[in-house]
Amino acid sequence: MGAAPARMARAGTTTTASTDFVASGNLDILARFRVKPQITIAWAKAWIGPEGGRVDFQGFTIVVPAGAVDKVTMFTIRLPVDPNGSERVVAEFGPHNVPFAKPVTIGLPVRGTTVEGNTAAHVVWWSDGWVNMGGTVSADGTQILTQTPHFSEYGVTAERGGGMSVSGG
Repeated sequence: MGAAPARMARAGTTTTASTDFVASGNLDILARFRVKPQITIAWAKAWIGPEGGRVDFQGFTIVVPAGAVDKVTMFTIRLPVDPNGSERVVAEFGPHNVPFAKPVTIGLPVRGTTVEGNTAAHVVWWSDGWVNMGGTVSADGTQILTQTPHFSEYGVTAERGGGMSVSGG
């Protein structure tokens, strides 16, 4: 889904040519960063096995509990680098087409965004429309967290309705 990695970097990150998140759906409902991030590396990965693990990148997080996967699996967080998408709180989480035996927790940034302090803020995922995943703000107020049995593109919004559907993911 999108551009393939252009080259590997030493720190377990990859630079990508361009990611067209705009083509995947209406980004207008998604929260914006108050200060647009200057993203030069748009992709992070970690190999995580049955013991579980974590990936953190630019305020986005994946927490894999023990037993969620049965073999070492590459987990990724990919951010848009295009001018329209990079100002939005949106990321593509991977791997795709891998159901998890236990739900995986993802965190998306809220501090420094247009939904910071908004009690209606929640996580959405893209499935031919933005689907409400709910969410809980982290104790330190930096992220909104939700659990999911699969990965896709996820964003943060405070919008209700407007073509959105409610689902457990």
